[in-house]
Amino acid sequence: MTNDEEPECANPLFFKWVSEWYEVARASNAKTQHTLKKACVSLQRYPLLLENAQDAVQLQGIGPGIADRLVKKLASWRKEQGIAEPAAVVSEAASGSANPETSTSTRQKTQRLYVPRYRSGAFALLIGLLKTYCLYGPDYFIPKSELVPICEPFADAPFHVGGTSHGSGYAQHTAWSGMKTLESKALAERQGGVKFCLTEEGVQIAKKVVEVLRTRNELSDDDSQVFSKLEERSAVRDGSSSPGIHSSDFDSVAGDPVQPRAGIMSRSSSAPFTRQSSATAHVELDDLMSYPAGSYDVILVVDNREVHSTADRALIERELESQGVRIEVRPLTVGDYLWIARAKPDSAQRHQPDVVLDFVVERKRMDDLCASIKDGRYREQHARIHATGFTNVFYVVEGNDPDAVSRLGEAAVSSALSRIQVIEGFHLKQPPSFEATLRLLRQLTESLSDVLECVYAIPDSLIGLKGFQELKRGIRARFPQAHLAISFDAYDVVSNKSGSLSVGEVYLRMLMTLRGVSADKALSIAGSYPTPQLLIDALEADGGVKAVDELVVDGSCRKIGPVLSKRLAEFWTANSF
Repeated sequence: MTNDEEPECANPLFFKWVSEWYEVARASNAKTQHTLKKACVSLQRYPLLLENAQDAVQLQGIGPGIADRLVKKLASWRKEQGIAEPAAVVSEAASGSANPETSTSTRQKTQRLYVPRYRSGAFALLIGLLKTYCLYGPDYFIPKSELVPICEPFADAPFHVGGTSHGSGYAQHTAWSGMKTLESKALAERQGGVKFCLTEEGVQIAKKVVEVLRTRNELSDDDSQVFSKLEERSAVRDGSSSPGIHSSDFDSVAGDPVQPRAGIMSRSSSAPFTRQSSATAHVELDDLMSYPAGSYDVILVVDNREVHSTADRALIERELESQGVRIEVRPLTVGDYLWIARAKPDSAQRHQPDVVLDFVVERKRMDDLCASIKDGRYREQHARIHATGFTNVFYVVEGNDPDAVSRLGEAAVSSALSRIQVIEGFHLKQPPSFEATLRLLRQLTESLSDVLECVYAIPDSLIGLKGFQELKRGIRARFPQAHLAISFDAYDVVSNKSGSLSVGEVYLRMLMTLRGVSADKALSIAGSYPTPQLLIDALEADGGVKAVDELVVDGSCRKIGPVLSKRLAEFWTANSF
């Protein structure tokens, strides 16, 4: 069953054993030879590593009988090689021996994992859709006309009727039929009939397909760079924490507190902020202000925009203050609710300032969420939350509004909710009403009061306008059990919409406020005209609009174009608005 032209088998041991069984069956002219031959072909062509022998039942020609033989053969081989059985296999074997009939029926009912054939239409479509996912985000539905050119290099069959397939002459069918397969397997979904995107399950399968190309060295450098963004995003998510509302979910901050060294003295947090990068500072626990357990109270801070009327205030008092939750109303630059630690009047830390704890709540009604997705505030707000350095973010989407959801599109809303959890790493909550949200806040406050121990506040003098996230990550990596906080003044600085932006970054943002100016186009314009005045002078000069029109966008062959250059001229040279 070997062939020098075949690609290297991903499961050589299984292929070797099944091939041996096939040769024995063929020599004795047994009926099982035909099934075993199919099993050999399936194993040779299957591009992914099988985690265990029982997973082989998903392949054509391999049923429970051959899978059981593989399990026994693998166990025997491990024993001969002196390799211990994995714990999961041992426990599964024990449960299976206790009730063999149940075990067999369960295996027969196991749903097979769908893996597309190498260079088939579905294979190419998964790669194209994952590339779109990486470039534009999970809530972007790409039209068929744009998707097909991305997928064509990865398929043997053509995507249009009458095309020529690779090495087989005239094509009898098109690779686009693979889209029906992806939709039937719930790996892709469509919007408006001609736009498509991956589901969460589709993203996982597409990642495995990309790994196949990577192991075969068939992935170009440009594609590798695109797909690496997805890996970096996954790594960031894996490193973040998002607790729930129960006390047990706060174990990451409720462990044995890091004990302060002898001689630590309270430091004033009123030192001025540095404009250098925070990440350049090497911080020890001695440099942080400590708030030992029992020396402070946890207070819920409510954004003043959340209290619209006397009725709202009365409702908050009834649901929170009457239950023993201390609240304050202040203007918040990021988040709608957060918690502060305030030193008790009789504690040794009574002269230290209030510090913002590492927990924040962003609340939106469903109609507010739909509106923010449509006007772009949705992602900008997420970026500001990340810039503030909060690692425990609760995203509350309150109630339901079928009209707002139908106007935006149910698929777009579902994708946005998935993005909140999967990409942003926030903890999503969907209470049915404002009263339910207040009950959730009460539970969170009580949990924080119960589980928080010693709190360490980063002094203002160590917090720069740049690199605060890196500074906080560095401290957390060295002292993982220390719960970190910052002063309210520091919170205002790092969460300000433009306080941490350079002049050049503000200029780029100004350019991107115009419809049609993407980040790439803004960078190209700023590269040729580094200041607004230079851009205005160029647009007012003879032939200036034409010069902007001819600018080539960095990293592509596209130009700014006459429509966008005219729009830039109208905006930047207007005397009034």
